[in-house]
Amino acid sequence: MNPADPAANDRENATDASLPTPTWPITVVTAADLQAPLAEEIRSLVDARISDRPFGVQLDATPAQTYRIVCDSLIAGHVYYALASGQAATADELYALGRQIPWHRHMTADTYFAISATGGTEQLRHTGFIATRLKDAIVDHFRERDSRRPSIDTEQPDLRLHCHITAQGHTNISIELSEGSLHRRGYRQLGGLAPLRENLAAGILWRARWPQLAQNGAALFDPMCGSGTLLIEAALRLTGLPPAMRARRLGSPGWLGHDTAARQAVLDQSAPLIEPADAPLLIGRDIDGEQIATARENARLAEVDHLIDFQVADAWAQPCPTPLEGHDTGLLISNLPYGHRLDAYTSTETPDWGPLIDAWQRCFNGWHWAVLLPEGMGQRWPLRYERAFPFDHGGIAIELIRGTFDTKSRREAPGPIGLANKLANAAEQARELVDPTPFANRLQKNFRHVKRQAEREGLCCFRVYDADLPDFNLAIDLYRDEQGETWADIQEYRAPHSVDPQLARGRLAVAVHQAMETLELAPNHAVVRQRRRQTGQDQYQKITQERLERVVIEGGTRLRINLTDYLDTGLFLDHRQVRDRVAELARGKRLLNLFCYTATASVRAAHQGAAQTLSIDLSNTYLDWAEDNFALNDIPTGNAHQLLRADVLDWLNQRQQGPYRPDRYDVIFCDPPTFSNSKSMADTLDIQRDHVTLVQQCMHLLAPEGTLIFSNNLKGFKLSPSLTDEYQINDLSRKTLPMDFARTPHRRSVFEIRHRNDA
Repeated sequence: MNPADPAANDRENATDASLPTPTWPITVVTAADLQAPLAEEIRSLVDARISDRPFGVQLDATPAQTYRIVCDSLIAGHVYYALASGQAATADELYALGRQIPWHRHMTADTYFAISATGGTEQLRHTGFIATRLKDAIVDHFRERDSRRPSIDTEQPDLRLHCHITAQGHTNISIELSEGSLHRRGYRQLGGLAPLRENLAAGILWRARWPQLAQNGAALFDPMCGSGTLLIEAALRLTGLPPAMRARRLGSPGWLGHDTAARQAVLDQSAPLIEPADAPLLIGRDIDGEQIATARENARLAEVDHLIDFQVADAWAQPCPTPLEGHDTGLLISNLPYGHRLDAYTSTETPDWGPLIDAWQRCFNGWHWAVLLPEGMGQRWPLRYERAFPFDHGGIAIELIRGTFDTKSRREAPGPIGLANKLANAAEQARELVDPTPFANRLQKNFRHVKRQAEREGLCCFRVYDADLPDFNLAIDLYRDEQGETWADIQEYRAPHSVDPQLARGRLAVAVHQAMETLELAPNHAVVRQRRRQTGQDQYQKITQERLERVVIEGGTRLRINLTDYLDTGLFLDHRQVRDRVAELARGKRLLNLFCYTATASVRAAHQGAAQTLSIDLSNTYLDWAEDNFALNDIPTGNAHQLLRADVLDWLNQRQQGPYRPDRYDVIFCDPPTFSNSKSMADTLDIQRDHVTLVQQCMHLLAPEGTLIFSNNLKGFKLSPSLTDEYQINDLSRKTLPMDFARTPHRRSVFEIRHRNDA
């Protein structure tokens, strides 16, 4: 460990102008998906040897270079001056490392300072304690030296310190030379719907090659710009940050090691990189007038409003701005709407991108394009793309895909069947990267075991593989339809960003090919879909138009499945025995099915003698599907068996109020989603947070001798003890777990709840 002494270096170098300019050990960090763009940007800003790191870059920079990075990097998150590094896996080791630093050379006893911490070890688990222990080392240093101590000020400190500790105990203690996170430019007073972080937008523009395109006179067009972050960052890439904004980014003004002359020289540099008269044409449009008003105000605060033309327009009705006609070079870039933002553009569940993209191809032939989509959606984008880059947007996995508008770029993305065939054909080449033997052996073993039990139980549909091996993170379900044909539904769980995409693709290709062989599938009898986090109405949206529907038989009941159009098939296989239990309990009685999905439990119950059923869901898509399921079994809907489109939470709330006694049901089946924030719902639903209220509302509608079957698929779900005190509860999670899901019992919870006899 070699504690830094910048003040001493500056004093020594000041006596001899012939000595080389001192350098500082600098670390620049950013978000996990922005390291490569950050490294490229830093290299464009300063002439220094830069080392790429998983968290950003490290370099030895002159003071002027350091201030230039702080003031002008648009992708950086934090800039740190390294004070010390060493092993500190315990509190005592951390204190000892902190005591080795000559703090009096970096601050005085009158300095107000703040400490942030990240990471930790088994013994240093809390970042607050890490900061406190380092504070103790600093305070003790000054007490021994000056009999006085500096004070903590977390709001406006003179000096910001940062401590990062890895799980193995490697510790870095630094001074933060940036004023907090640099993504906060200060221009965004209102973010609008799902705004991009400013430095994320800057990184996305770098990946879209905006700096190179702009140098060649390219225009930029965002057809669904929201609050304008991409356009504003594109303009700032051309002009540089305004002087006041640059100055605000410089942190730790009380650090004794500052080179004031170098800092002032950087601040005095002219900010614009091009003259406004030569600036490319930047146009942003959005259908939401309030969003455009916000974008204009944000651009004004960023001092680039004179460079950007914001317009209110519907992308589908007005796809091509008149000023861009005949402009040969440009970039169309957009964070395309999905979830809540999508509702502003279309009333349908899935936008028809085809006509819009056709218009863009006519208007912008030869242009580059780059769009942000939810993770996995790029495979269904109608244009061929050259690269895909993953990003994290506020906890939502997204990806940037980029390409060029030309006559050969239009394509129809393969649906689940086409994707399966494409992957299987690529398996031979993938074997150069992936050994198929472990997966093949496990799949064969599982198939033999599960198939025997399925034949004994007369099952039509069952799981044969469920992410058994870490390298083959997918699930495989088999469906045998009423005609005797067998289909495989292969669901890939998205690999983490740390896994090489080519390797992940190779593993999937090998797995698909092996599944087709081992399961003895006929041609075109496998589908591949990607599991991903659902938001808003994503679960209701079609993912393809291949439309492969079949009828399967479960418990003597005919049920329709769809293997291609949606993320789920319409039949949750892990709830097979739960449906058996619901049908058994509801024979001759009244059943209420909440969050009914395709109402398979209601149809099973009605087919086996339930007197009445009421099935409630918010989706017209699923309720139409449910009606088909009833019709397949010659059960009319509308009288004894009703389907109701409603927000279940709102419907339940209404029945807790008013003077009238609500209808009571003998059996209630409630299988809510883990989380839902659909715009159509009156409120959000978080099942761990809200399950007590939900159960109590259901019990209010339950007959005195009735049964509530309450289930959910939240991993690690914990039933509140207050419900155990109030009701008679029987945990059926294990008893209703099908044999083909025995390897993953933690993914679902099922409870049978009744009123207490003494209530």
